[in-house]
Amino acid sequence: MLRARSNEAKDERRQALLGAALDEFFEKGFAATRMDDIARRAGLSKGTLYLYFGSKEALFQGLIETLATPNLKIVETITSQSTSLKDALARIRQFAPFLVRQTDLPRLMKVLIGDSHLFPEVVRAYREDLIDRVLSMITSLLQRAHDTGEAIIDTPALTARLLMAPMIFSAIWQAVFNQKSEADIDLDELFRIHEQMMLRALQIGSAS
Repeated sequence: MLRARSNEAKDERRQALLGAALDEFFEKGFAATRMDDIARRAGLSKGTLYLYFGSKEALFQGLIETLATPNLKIVETITSQSTSLKDALARIRQFAPFLVRQTDLPRLMKVLIGDSHLFPEVVRAYREDLIDRVLSMITSLLQRAHDTGEAIIDTPALTARLLMAPMIFSAIWQAVFNQKSEADIDLDELFRIHEQMMLRALQIGSAS
C-alpha cells in the first residue's frame, strides 16, 4: 500500500486506525485485541499501523485525546462563559444527551471498565486527561457560585461529582445495556429532572 503523503491523507489513516481500534476494543476488550486485528479492520498493513501508533496503549491514548478534546472544549466554554450557575446547569442539561447519544465516549468508558485492572496506566491517563479535568472545571464553577452568593455549596469538589454522576451512569447504560436501543431512556427528561433537583439542592438564589 502506498504511503500517505499529504497531511490530509495521514490524518484520514490515523482516524481510520483509531476507529478500527475502538471497534475492536469494544467488541473484544482491550486485552484480547491484537494489533493485527486493528490493522486488518482498518484495511491497512500492520507496518502502517506501527508508523502511527507503537502500541495498544498508544492507540487508546490517541482515542482519549481524539474523543475528549472537543468535548472538553465544550465543557470549558460552559463553565467559563456562562453568566451564572443556573445558566451553566441549563447548558449542561442541553449538552449531556448529545454526549451520551452522539459521541463514542460511552463505548470508550465500557472498554476502560472492562480491563481497568489489567492496564492501570491506561486508566490513569483516562482519569487525568478527561475525568479530572472535567471535575476541576465544574468544581471551579461551583466555587465561584458559592463565593458570589448565588448558591450554597459547602463542598464544591464533591458536589461536582454529584452533578456529573447522571452523565456517567447514562454513558455506561448506553454502552452496556442499550447498544441496539432495546433499553432506551428519555435522556432529555432525565437531565431536565436532574437540573431541577440540583437547582433546589443548591438553593440557587437563596444564599445570603
